[in-house]
Amino acid sequence: MAGNETPEGGTWVISPRLEPAGGSEFTVRIVAVAPHGRELRVRVETTPADSVGVRGLVMLRDLLSPTTAAQAAIERERERRSGGTTRGIMGPLRSQGRAVLAVNSGLFGGFAAFSLQRASGSEDPRVLYPLLALGTAVGVGAALLVADEWDVTTGDAWFVSAGGWWGSAAGFLISAGYNLRPLNARYAWGAGGGLIGTGLAAFALSRTAMDEGDAMLAHSGGLVGLVLGGASQLLYRGQPFTWRAPPYAGAGYGTAIGLVAAGVLATQVTVSPSRVLLIDLGVGGGALIGAALGSPLIFQNVTEARTRGWLTASIGGSVVGGLAAWWLTREGAPSPSKKAAWKYGTPNAGILGASETPRGSTPIYGVGWSGSF
Repeated sequence: MAGNETPEGGTWVISPRLEPAGGSEFTVRIVAVAPHGRELRVRVETTPADSVGVRGLVMLRDLLSPTTAAQAAIERERERRSGGTTRGIMGPLRSQGRAVLAVNSGLFGGFAAFSLQRASGSEDPRVLYPLLALGTAVGVGAALLVADEWDVTTGDAWFVSAGGWWGSAAGFLISAGYNLRPLNARYAWGAGGGLIGTGLAAFALSRTAMDEGDAMLAHSGGLVGLVLGGASQLLYRGQPFTWRAPPYAGAGYGTAIGLVAAGVLATQVTVSPSRVLLIDLGVGGGALIGAALGSPLIFQNVTEARTRGWLTASIGGSVVGGLAAWWLTREGAPSPSKKAAWKYGTPNAGILGASETPRGSTPIYGVGWSGSF
């Protein structure tokens, strides 16, 4: 047994165990109890003899991290609401999202390589296929390394994929909206948008844990933003949708805004995948009802004003339908908040310090921010 005093008061109780697993491998089992806690946190892994020390430190870090505690609280609350039983002290397997992360990273690596080849202006297949193989291999390899170092859940993997793919869609659509030439340069915008989206998703994961509902929320934000952004551009034009002049720019900006907004919301709330789907159903159903109610405006004598009226009815219906679905699917007990894992801090202004001068102490004025990011 080992104890570890915390600044907040109380002592962690840690019980490590090392057992032979046959050959040159050992089974590492670590059990930890948080200060004043009532549950056991357990990590069990089989590792080669020369990696026992490193894996033991990584396992211990995962057990003691605040993110693990927040995720455990979320899982307990979800099990309590569903009436299910606990998983037992063994807990879930490590990096269950390894396969999802590897597949999405491999595909994105291949897409990035294809974009690089297109942006260079080359169409030689002798260059394309080796680049595709290299990009896919780099993506899969990076995903496996990340899954080996950190505990990547299925929700984490799908959340990262939302940032990558919807970010790519936003970059490509925005470049198409501005009619960027040459056309091959648009692939570079798509790859760049995907990298930005992946980076933002990784930053969010470094602050709090994500589950399948959070990942679904991120994908939903990208999709809803794409549709509403395109509809908003058509509303500005006062024209119905035509394939001759698609609303690429509005759809691209809407995708980016919806993805970022949903990603930020996912760090603050806990929602089930089924509820996200029901809210999406409400958004789509509300848009159809609004379009049906406003359809007499575009039956004949279509003008810009009538078209704007029909689009306004469709967009308003989607908003009302989404809010109604959110209200109808609310739960009686408040969901566990993630704000404890994401500390905003507080702004401050005035005297930030003092500087010693020959004339004495001189105050330093300014603005600042106190807290952790």
